[in-house]
Amino acid sequence: MMAIQPRSAAVRTPRLLACDLDGTLLDEAGILRPSVRSAIIAVKAAGIQVVLSTGRSPWAVTDIARQLGLRGPQIVMNGGAFVSPVTCEVGWARRLDRELVIDGLAFAGELGSSPLLGFLDGHVRQRIRPGRAGAEAADGTPDFALGPRLRHVESLESQAGDGPIRVYIPTSPNEHTRAVAEAVDWFGGRASVVYSDQFGFEIMAPGTNKGEALRRVAGSLRLGREHVAAMGDGPNDREMLAFAGHSAALLPVDGSAVVPGSILAEATRVVSSSAYDGALEALRFFFPDLGFEPVRPRPMRPGGIPLVQAGTARPPGWDDDPEPDLGLTAA
Repeated sequence: MMAIQPRSAAVRTPRLLACDLDGTLLDEAGILRPSVRSAIIAVKAAGIQVVLSTGRSPWAVTDIARQLGLRGPQIVMNGGAFVSPVTCEVGWARRLDRELVIDGLAFAGELGSSPLLGFLDGHVRQRIRPGRAGAEAADGTPDFALGPRLRHVESLESQAGDGPIRVYIPTSPNEHTRAVAEAVDWFGGRASVVYSDQFGFEIMAPGTNKGEALRRVAGSLRLGREHVAAMGDGPNDREMLAFAGHSAALLPVDGSAVVPGSILAEATRVVSSSAYDGALEALRFFFPDLGFEPVRPRPMRPGGIPLVQAGTARPPGWDDDPEPDLGLTAA
């Protein structure tokens, strides 16, 4: 792996570690591997504060938080809330104003999409085909929202004043880029537009993202960004990696090439994908004295050339910005 010279802020040992879940701590099958679990527990035992930072809702993090022994609040819903998935303690939540919810529903209507409202305790969707067998699965409800925490109501507008954290707007992959661009134009600075994949995006309170959430958590601990480490793999991790003094971006699981302008440019280090224990590679970089087990070898082309390049540094000039732009979009 190519050695790099970390930027000046990264010479101090991290005291706070923020970890994305899907595609980072969890592998491509959504599994927390024993080696990763053991490594996170070792970090905690060394006195490092560990916080999960995920787009998932609180109840979807409970099992993982318990496996890692994390009982306190975690960053959930893409920075929209700081909540304990285990005890349900709410540190804070950034709820949407009714007017912004109504505007988000109107925008979804313009797209011809069926939105959901995301609350701390569940999702709400407008009833589409009441009484029909299998209607919940047939109406296009995303997989993450299916289950007992999904409620159908006659009108989402009736729920707009109840303090949702986000308006989720499903898209097709072919229309995703256009829809996100239109949303950014529609809302301007009145809302955050955040996404983690090409199947939808979220309208959230202005300034909401994982980076701002991590800044807030670090501030509560009186830690500067030079004492903060973060790892992630998706566009919703961009602001978090930009804020942290030490950061690692995991390569795509499919081994695709580094794309200019991607989150990889925000990270102090680029590491392997979750399929090749990228989280362990990142932890070895953050905490070289903890003696983590070696990572699995990266896939190679004939002739010993890596399929993907890791160990990349941030581009020159990043250090000139002492407070990186934690913008409103994940794009």
